[in-house]
Amino acid sequence: MGKPGYINTPSAEWMEQKPVGFSFAHLPGAYSMFGNELTTVNFYNARAAFTSFFEVNLSVAHRPARAEINRLGVGDRQLDFRFRILKEKKYTPSIVLGWTPPGSAAPYLAHDYLVLTKNFETSIGKLQISSGYGSPYVFIKKPNSESFLDFEVQRKSDSRLKANYLTGFFAGLKYQPVTWGGLLAEYDSNTINAGAYIQPWEWLNLQGHTYEGREFAFSAAVNFSLDFLPKTLRSYEKVRD
Repeated sequence: MGKPGYINTPSAEWMEQKPVGFSFAHLPGAYSMFGNELTTVNFYNARAAFTSFFEVNLSVAHRPARAEINRLGVGDRQLDFRFRILKEKKYTPSIVLGWTPPGSAAPYLAHDYLVLTKNFETSIGKLQISSGYGSPYVFIKKPNSESFLDFEVQRKSDSRLKANYLTGFFAGLKYQPVTWGGLLAEYDSNTINAGAYIQPWEWLNLQGHTYEGREFAFSAAVNFSLDFLPKTLRSYEKVRD
């Protein structure tokens, strides 16, 4: 979904050296996040970290099947924030709080969660483990209301949206036996998913995964640094390192 994480679940990983990112993800209709509307969804995401502890994410969903109805087929648009509460240390995990501001008319992707992540170095590669809890509640704008602040709190499972994204406990695992790729597995509070990724360059991540071994999906992400040094200085930094 454009944020550091696994397949459907986030992690508390913080990309300090690459604060800006863009990604694309394809989600099969059978595992759509849009309640009872099981249509294929393509996600376009942008991520930007403004401080060492605050990050903003924008997600735009495009449903090709909807294009015949409203021409563009654009679905939900979500703005959410990530706050780094604790930085990972030798014996303690990193902790991140995710929050979606209320007010969206159709918050299918809304999620409020707390996630912990710990990295381990082993003799056979790097291992990353994450676990967290997603709020089962969602803030929904009241129908026919013109006020931005006029919303109500509902359980995701009981709301008219029937949304179930990150509801309850979730966990993720990443195993990296080589520097350019690895394996992923997760429980997203509803299903078990698995996949693999390759990172041919430091700034590019290509991923393929399966939902319960029944449907396949893929994503691609690019992440950039804002520290654009002159070419001469960049060459000097590489030599010095």
